[in-house]
Amino acid sequence: MKHKLFLLSSLFLLSCSSKTLLENPSKNTPLSLPFQIHNPSDSIQVRHIASPSLALLDLAAYYQNPIQLQEDIEKPAEYQGLQEDHALNAEAFDALDSLCLDAPDFLENTQPVAYEPFYKHLEKEKGDSLYKILKGIEAKKWGEEAVFRPLQKVTKLWGIQNKDALEWWIEVQSAAWVQRPTFWARLQFKMDARDADSLKKYQNTVLEAEDVLIWAKTLSSYWYPTLNTDLEMHTPKAPWNSYHPYFIIKGNPMGKAIYFAFEIQNIKDEVKEELPDAPASQSNLLKAIDTSSRHRNQSLAMLGQCDFSPEVQNFQIQVKKILDSLPKEQNAFERGGMLWFKRNLQYVLSDTISAQDSLHNPLPRLLELKAYLDSLNIQLLVVPIPVKEEIYPEFLIPQTPANLCVNPNGRDFTKNLLEAGLDVLDLYPALMLAKSGDRPPHYLYQRYDTHFETTGLLASLEHLAARITEYDWYPRLNPQVGHLQIKDTLITREGDLIAHLPSIEQIQYKADTLAVHKIYQNDKAYVAPKNAPILLMGDSFTGVFESIDQKSGGPASLLAYAIGLDVQVLTSWGGGPSVRHRLKRLKNELDSKHLVIYMMTARDFWQSPMEWDAL
Repeated sequence: MKHKLFLLSSLFLLSCSSKTLLENPSKNTPLSLPFQIHNPSDSIQVRHIASPSLALLDLAAYYQNPIQLQEDIEKPAEYQGLQEDHALNAEAFDALDSLCLDAPDFLENTQPVAYEPFYKHLEKEKGDSLYKILKGIEAKKWGEEAVFRPLQKVTKLWGIQNKDALEWWIEVQSAAWVQRPTFWARLQFKMDARDADSLKKYQNTVLEAEDVLIWAKTLSSYWYPTLNTDLEMHTPKAPWNSYHPYFIIKGNPMGKAIYFAFEIQNIKDEVKEELPDAPASQSNLLKAIDTSSRHRNQSLAMLGQCDFSPEVQNFQIQVKKILDSLPKEQNAFERGGMLWFKRNLQYVLSDTISAQDSLHNPLPRLLELKAYLDSLNIQLLVVPIPVKEEIYPEFLIPQTPANLCVNPNGRDFTKNLLEAGLDVLDLYPALMLAKSGDRPPHYLYQRYDTHFETTGLLASLEHLAARITEYDWYPRLNPQVGHLQIKDTLITREGDLIAHLPSIEQIQYKADTLAVHKIYQNDKAYVAPKNAPILLMGDSFTGVFESIDQKSGGPASLLAYAIGLDVQVLTSWGGGPSVRHRLKRLKNELDSKHLVIYMMTARDFWQSPMEWDAL
């Protein structure tokens, strides 16, 4: 009986009959794509794009993304196949005006867009309406409410001029494990002239060479929390597997690395990898490591008490209940007006961190890195970033004391690092103190994101700058405090956790407007020379505000402004553990370095998906 219902529904659709009959004829062939796809192997996909327009880049990135598809291959255990009990027609969706199984001819001649990146370019009041409608279509469960993943995805969006009306059309594809055909549909929600203008501007925006890489870094950083994405170190247009990609995104969502490369034919210029040289006086000084243990002893003395008190045990029990209640594939959730990341909570509940297996225990790998840098007379300073859940436990679990230390094993690992002889800047006390100055809705961390807001960044960098100026070699480098300029600006940033909520919940969260700073040198956005005396390396905490968002306003630029020395930045968007190998590839540039600052989120100290393999 189920099969008959599905068959009758399909026959009904082949005529494109629905609430409104289509006046245009349809065809039985799939629509062509505005880019080419090459699959040289099962782990490599190359997309060839003629021009780096923003709309085309976004569509090529989001449409059947091979990294994202890895998550969708395996059928969820909760899935029962109940959709066969429901007819697939326009009446099944409140938002659709008509629906068919064959692509209308007129769509072939109109450039589609990927709606998720496009809606951000619509004017706010209009973008919210369209986004809500499309997320509602993706959220339809057909009686499968226990399944977290969407049963269907809106894969393309068209703006169509039909006689005197401006219409939205969509393509919808079912998940690989759902027995439903692709369909095309017209929305009841209509465009207005402002929507049409936004769409036209979006499609006609062509990125310059440098902006293409900024776009790729931003994309990789937003996908990282669940897809473990990172930009491969690659010279734009250099040979790679018989291709010449402009950039390569590497993802590893399910234990298998996937390489997603983009060839761009008509890009005007290659990005110049060579950075300006610093004055020779900064790089020719005799290097010597400060071996004093004074700061390590002070940090050990200031660790404070953090044990498994009854309050901490209760907090962790409540956190575990939250984790147990989440669908297996849900990686973010809302509590107390903030969004929280599942992996952060798992870190807060960690066992003894230094007792992990050799691929997950950071301690021997950090000591290995220290030995390598010691051999080059370069100081190493490790700066773990506490997770938001450690600093704001009272928002996560009501009635939790705001000053409660909720992660005893995390604090104990900081002690392990210091006792092993590593220089560690412990930010936890400084951040716990700084949060007394919060001005809601602005906090030390972004509400809907895993990263700092400006106040958290500044509180951390004030602590870091003070530490650097106390090294005995610092004054010998002739710091020039005041040679850079700082300006205030505003940015909007969509939190990186929003995309990891259930589809129907994502529509509740708008991008935040953040007051940020930007650093200039001689009226140009600051970029450190390649032979800067200090290297700041790590995960996305080193890149947010630095190489994406407003740029030149992240930790490296702000630190250079504060201490009067140039600070080069090296970011691994795929997580802190992998940046060590990138460091070794900068061997020639290390000759000028006096200090390497290793800054990364502390959650990767526990069961990191990016393993801590040997250098």
